[in-house]
Amino acid sequence: MATVKVDETLDVRGLICPYPLIEAREKLKTMRKGQVLEVISDYKPAAETTIPYFCQKKGYPVEIIQEAESLWRLYIERTDD
Repeated sequence: MATVKVDETLDVRGLICPYPLIEAREKLKTMRKGQVLEVISDYKPAAETTIPYFCQKKGYPVEIIQEAESLWRLYIERTDD
């Protein structure tokens, strides 16, 4: 996902686990195969552990970019139907 075309953006700043994962999972359910979800988070465990682990289990490619000490952008591509 070198150059990412974002189809949907989900801002979960201010939320702690399990809510960032729940919100991301529910948003991905509404998206089509090949679409990319951008998740913006300020909660390190969600950005670096729970959401990436979920993506690994589902087979969704995920790119994590840390923009500041407490700000991450995750780009998740839905790869199933």
